[in-house]
Amino acid sequence: MLYDGFTTMDALGPAEALSRVREGKQKCYEIEYFSVAGGLAGSSTGAKIWTRKLDEMVKFDVLLVPGGFAVRKFAYEGEFIAILGELARRHDHVIAVCTGSVLLAKTGLLDGMEATSNKLSWQWATSEALNVRWIRAARWCVSGKFYTSSGVSAGIDAALGFIADMYGPAEAQRIARAMEYVWGSDKNAELF
Repeated sequence: MLYDGFTTMDALGPAEALSRVREGKQKCYEIEYFSVAGGLAGSSTGAKIWTRKLDEMVKFDVLLVPGGFAVRKFAYEGEFIAILGELARRHDHVIAVCTGSVLLAKTGLLDGMEATSNKLSWQWATSEALNVRWIRAARWCVSGKFYTSSGVSAGIDAALGFIADMYGPAEAQRIARAMEYVWGSDKNAELF
């Protein structure tokens, strides 16, 4: 799910990892991009991605929610949060990257659950959802169907962690090697 101002790597890093999952020769995930209004969504780097309207989204396996500076605006838009909450309820799994975890937390779906967020925005993130059990010393957290990650590159780690949970560690390692990415496979490691 994209919105104007999303952090490019928060969305595209995990999307790249998910797009490489295979069972045998069969590709497991097709990546599609959605936004509330559809059309072009601009990222933090100025990249523009064509999106379909959220109301066209029925149900998919994984909902990916990136973070970005724009989260500080969208976190207070009730209609946006309500739409996100409905989508998150309908999906089998949700991965929220960086401050995208704040958007997910605002839906109430993380109440009582462990979650993490960007360490540079930690004070703001944790103050926005007091019923979440925020875990600072975590690269990513898993609470049921919800995966939340620390900032930016930790989103790729969380996506690979999700892949390891769903398809086995060997598949996650295969993808990390193919991407020439050094996977921080310990979700409890705080690198900063």
